[in-house]
Amino acid sequence: MSFLQLEGLHVFVSGAAGGIGSAIVEEFLAQGCKVTAHDKRPNTRAPSASLHCITGDISDESSVSQSITDAVAHFGPVNILCANAGITDESNSYSIWDMPTELWDRTYAVNVRGTFLTIKHFLGSVQKHQQATGEELPNIAVVVTGSECGVFGQAGHSEYASGKAGLQYGLVKSVKNEIVRLNAKARINAVAPGWVNTLLIEGRLDDPKEMWREAQATVPLRKIAQPEDVARAAAFLASHRAAGHISGQCISVDGGMEGRIVWSEEEVRWTEKITAEAKSPSSTEMDALISGEEKAPSMGADPFRGVGQSISPPASSKPKIKVLVSVDFDAVSGWLGTGSHPDNNLADYSSGFFSAYVGVPRLLKLFRRLGIQENVTWFVPMHSAESFPKEFKAIVDSGCEIGLHGYCHEGAPQLTPTQERDVLTHCLDLCTKLTGRKPTGYRAPLYQLRETTIALLEEHAFLYDSSLSHHDSKPYYIPNLPPIAAPTYTPAASAQEWMKPLPQPNPPTSRSLVEIPGNWYAEDMTPLQFWPHTPNSQGYVDVRVVGRMWMDKFEWLRTEVEELGEKDIMVFPLVLHPDTSGMAHVIGMVERVMRWLKGWEGKGEVEFCTFESVAREWRERNPV
Repeated sequence: MSFLQLEGLHVFVSGAAGGIGSAIVEEFLAQGCKVTAHDKRPNTRAPSASLHCITGDISDESSVSQSITDAVAHFGPVNILCANAGITDESNSYSIWDMPTELWDRTYAVNVRGTFLTIKHFLGSVQKHQQATGEELPNIAVVVTGSECGVFGQAGHSEYASGKAGLQYGLVKSVKNEIVRLNAKARINAVAPGWVNTLLIEGRLDDPKEMWREAQATVPLRKIAQPEDVARAAAFLASHRAAGHISGQCISVDGGMEGRIVWSEEEVRWTEKITAEAKSPSSTEMDALISGEEKAPSMGADPFRGVGQSISPPASSKPKIKVLVSVDFDAVSGWLGTGSHPDNNLADYSSGFFSAYVGVPRLLKLFRRLGIQENVTWFVPMHSAESFPKEFKAIVDSGCEIGLHGYCHEGAPQLTPTQERDVLTHCLDLCTKLTGRKPTGYRAPLYQLRETTIALLEEHAFLYDSSLSHHDSKPYYIPNLPPIAAPTYTPAASAQEWMKPLPQPNPPTSRSLVEIPGNWYAEDMTPLQFWPHTPNSQGYVDVRVVGRMWMDKFEWLRTEVEELGEKDIMVFPLVLHPDTSGMAHVIGMVERVMRWLKGWEGKGEVEFCTFESVAREWRERNPV
């Protein structure tokens, strides 16, 4: 028997698929417990005689009740509850007056309501078992995962800090006086971690200055916690033998944190530099931001305003610009289809392997850090999906949208109509099988599509395409026109034969595709990557030129958004490639532009969306 004497007890862990949750599961398994691991996401562990994995939503009472019932049916009555599940969004920070109500509600629904429901139904199951047997269950304990944000607060995250404070000081201290009426030795406590090394903060503390400010300057141990540190504290508090006379307490697992630094060096510098009036950045400031010579303050939603100002501009009432971030995962297929050339060799294909092995993980990490991973659309040739299954699974698991992009990146002019049909149907079936969801969007490789392509997409009930540029910032229905025939200029031909206008397009139908515009100027690859056998390849353009071009376009669109009609939507699409934007000298520029756009999101002028969501919204506004 171990010191904690937890062997054989049944532990229910919520949020079990996260960094801290996974460590808690492993700790209790090591202590000889039976563990029910609960999370909204599927658990990747293999079930065993001591581990039962279930999925559910802790913000939904019926789901919580059913999960507890399932756990009891599998392992018997639950002795210990680790109420660990919680969410936060480290990619954004809002002052209370700018806080989106939906963000507040979503955070409280999981962190506060979800914890309440989990404790309620756990203790309800204890009551039911004890009434049936006439005996008290042994070692009834609840451990709530709080946060040092609940101790010291966190500027920009009042939705998270206030909820955690309510749990660890309000709920825990109230329930400790109630729980003993149910079970004489029952206890409830909380652990309050500081910074913990999990995916939730991945990249957040990469900057040594940020690490010093957040996790070293106020922490005597001068380091951040590992998930195992929190898990061991939870096991200690769960043990009646070790902590049987501790109840209603919040134990800090923070290295001795003394508080928080309120003003960072950058914030002080920017407050002094920028006037108290809200303004857009000057050309010099924009250039400095793109080049990385200046950093916007990490707190506050607008990277071009100092947070020390006493007056903040009201949130914009203008229609939001939809930022559509897309990634074409061409990898090696780009060299096999539209990029095919008899002189292609292993050195060329190597950049395709870089795309999969290096570019994809870098972009996924960046999107997670920015909190936009679920609002990105990846257009994937099925050759890439099958050739790089691990990387494709990571893309799918990020929660993004998947659109079709051919098989070997074939352009429509390379194929006969029959071949084009075979490729599309095969890719459609394969993508549906690999992702569990039929794709609704398509981007033609190298934007090369023709009328037969559009007809095929309509036949297979696609929602949208993103290959054309009749407009650069508004969705539209693809015009229904016959093929455009170029004149034949021969000596025998009469000029009257070709001096004719285009026919007028037929009205759109219920099958018509929504077009989400794309063009070469929204691309990273054409200017920033060298293709030896492609005539218009460049590859040596300064990344600041491309970043500035994107920002200039966005700035101009901001001046036009108020003129949108009720049925219009303004979009700002970007087309990235892992082999291009994944390169070390490019990805920094991409991140700076994205963070700049996130600043406008904080002011209510921008919304990051998938292509599918915008196509559906536009179609609803423009029914046929």
